[in-house]
Amino acid sequence: MFPAKVARAAGTSASVPVESCQVCGNERLETVLSLGYLPPVNQMVPVGQAPRQLPWFPTTLLYCSNCELVQLGLAVDPVIIFPPEYPYTSGTTRLLRDNFAELYAESSKMLALGKEDLIVDIGSNDGTLISNFQKGGHRILGIEPTDVSKIANARGIPTIQRYFTKDLARDVKGKHGAAKVVTAANCFAHIEDVHAIVDGILEMLGPDGVFISESHYLIGLLDRLQYDTIYHEHLRYYSVGSLRHLLDMHGLEVIHARPIPSHGGSIRVYAARRGTRPVRQADARR
Repeated sequence: MFPAKVARAAGTSASVPVESCQVCGNERLETVLSLGYLPPVNQMVPVGQAPRQLPWFPTTLLYCSNCELVQLGLAVDPVIIFPPEYPYTSGTTRLLRDNFAELYAESSKMLALGKEDLIVDIGSNDGTLISNFQKGGHRILGIEPTDVSKIANARGIPTIQRYFTKDLARDVKGKHGAAKVVTAANCFAHIEDVHAIVDGILEMLGPDGVFISESHYLIGLLDRLQYDTIYHEHLRYYSVGSLRHLLDMHGLEVIHARPIPSHGGSIRVYAARRGTRPVRQADARR
């Protein structure tokens, strides 16, 4: 049973309150933390220009006792959070470069990837992650809504500059065939309608395909008191339990999960259609 249709922030040029759980639809959410009002984090005034007033939005964390998801109490229109001039690039951070190289080494061996296999990266940024699969000789495609995609294309990493939707997933599958792997690193918790995103991923994935996500890890956030990772770009803070609940709703099962060091502590999760892949012993317990 999927959550009922709710108001979305996308297209409002503003924000909407989160009044039911983004995963399971539970309306009895518990407020666990408030950090007051914060401005968007990705709008920066160029050097030499006069500062301008930015909007401020409330920052409250909510907990769902039904599926264990921790989530922001407000969703802001993605054009505010991810403007075309989005300044962040993955390739500037050595830890991320090393992490993505390790992701390729781990996944290519675990999944026995072949040269003709297609790997699609959602929220591909400047192409740092998927470039490792390209160097390994695999077919690749990036999907990135901001102008950072131009950096990837200039580097010879084919990238579509669009927001990811099920319609786009259908187009990609029609032009390139089904994907063996779909990756979403540091964006799977950022997109408002998470069920539509999973539907789109399933649309692209082949029958034995695997979805690999990397997201901020709730347990690391709590253990290290990482309150500075709580802002409007991050709509959800996953544990293995809440991710398992979400994926199970779409017929996917977690086949492997483990914590990784990026962004102060994240969780890498492999998921496949139920029964199509062996389930490995997970290193992440919660």
